[in-house]
Amino acid sequence: MAATTSQPRNAPTAEQEAGRFAFPTFAGWLLVFIASLCLYATTANRGAQWQDSGEFILRITTGDLLGHLGLALSHPLHYWLGRAAIAPGLLEPAFAITLISSLGAALAVATVFGCVRTLSGSAPAAFFAATSLALANTFWHLGTIAEVYTLSAALLAGECWCLAVYSKRGSRWAVWGMCLLNGLGLANHLQALLTLPVLALVILHGVSSRRLRIGDLLIAMWLWLLGSLPYTGLVLGLIVRGANPTETLQSALFGRHFSGAVLNASATTRMIMTDIAFPVLNFPNLLIPAALYGLVRHQRVGMPKFACLALIAMLVIHAAFVLRYEVLDQHTFFLPTYTLLAIFGGVGAAAVLRWPATRKRESLCAAAILLLLATPLLNIAAIVTARRAQLLGQFAHRKPYRDDYIYLLVPWSVIDRSAERMSSEAVHWARPDGLILVEDSMARSAVEYRRLQADLTGVGIRMVPPAGRQEAMEELAADVRLEAQAGRAVVLVPLNRDRPRLVPPLGRWQRRGDLYVLDPLAGTQPATETAR
Repeated sequence: MAATTSQPRNAPTAEQEAGRFAFPTFAGWLLVFIASLCLYATTANRGAQWQDSGEFILRITTGDLLGHLGLALSHPLHYWLGRAAIAPGLLEPAFAITLISSLGAALAVATVFGCVRTLSGSAPAAFFAATSLALANTFWHLGTIAEVYTLSAALLAGECWCLAVYSKRGSRWAVWGMCLLNGLGLANHLQALLTLPVLALVILHGVSSRRLRIGDLLIAMWLWLLGSLPYTGLVLGLIVRGANPTETLQSALFGRHFSGAVLNASATTRMIMTDIAFPVLNFPNLLIPAALYGLVRHQRVGMPKFACLALIAMLVIHAAFVLRYEVLDQHTFFLPTYTLLAIFGGVGAAAVLRWPATRKRESLCAAAILLLLATPLLNIAAIVTARRAQLLGQFAHRKPYRDDYIYLLVPWSVIDRSAERMSSEAVHWARPDGLILVEDSMARSAVEYRRLQADLTGVGIRMVPPAGRQEAMEELAADVRLEAQAGRAVVLVPLNRDRPRLVPPLGRWQRRGDLYVLDPLAGTQPATETAR
């Protein structure tokens, strides 16, 4: 009798609720991975790229592991994967390196599917979470340029999946895998340190509750160290070889210029606008409402409490970090937060699928699917609106051939060839032994890469000194005169394509597309005159 009366109170499993939607976890993971990889590889940028992406490509192709921005920005795991990608020589090196981002993005999306499937048992909810992340604007964009963030997202999603498996089955190998993936995450990007305290608490909870043994703890520690060796080994190796320990550790934790941004505790207007605008741009659908519902109704899908608390802690820590991280590309650091939101969005969707099969549930599910499919169209509408309203304002630069609304907001980067065109034309006009002057530090790596690929070692590249450095400007002017008098081409890559900052020491700038070539025989160009 007791069994009879208690039966209706027992919530059905997610698998029973999903019923006809049952789908093996690995088959779903593989399907999502292949579909995502095809999406990102097809829409990936294929040539030279701006700013950090261009720097990664140049460092990897030239074998520069350390870079010039400090150890914290060396990203050794990404570097070595890039070296492996270009080794066969089958693809343009820039494209081969970019495909690492595509691979990382596809792994992250597929692993979110696996994590949600394990936590909730619902394949439809797992597909909803994975697709929401796959189509998120910033996530898609970073999966199509040379960057480190999608690889970080994949490793974080792997940690979460291992946590889910451990919470459901008590598998010690899942704990080992969780620590190995976090160590690899550290070898890729220091953001992985943010979740390390949470993982430590999970393991200590397991030891105290006798789910884990001390031996499991030791194995987990060794595996974490093994995964982190590309970075921790690099840092320790420099110290052993005589580098200053204090300076090396400072560089390892903050790089050369970013300690203020990392430790910042205030918020500017730009940061607040970014904190609001980009999550909305990325999820103009029901993912965020589903994530909020998953946060408060996770018990309906049988999600273990300590797993939920651990994931919430990860989400809060990552969100708190990025919301006050004062860097120009702040929006790119949201990827771990988006990954965790997608997992909770899947949990929320699974909870909704447990509702009685009423018209309300059917309408909500239909709206979720339609908005998800319409996400790229909604992104385009948002970009058009932003352009008309000139929302980027002072942050929109008139760099050669670049449309900032396309470069920053259109996720499929294959259509942005501005850096490739700029660098190719600069090298073309300077060949075989001319001089390229670059006003924009974010453009130099692309120009260096294209010169390297063209094997034009006779072409020189110089940065234009900042305003106020009179001695450096005079030295540059003297070098330009020597080049011009020797009959060699002098090409200027301006920061603003319509207003070159550098006044030629002789002759005039002649505009060629969005670049400028020095005509030493023309009349001297006044300092206030702009080339047309």
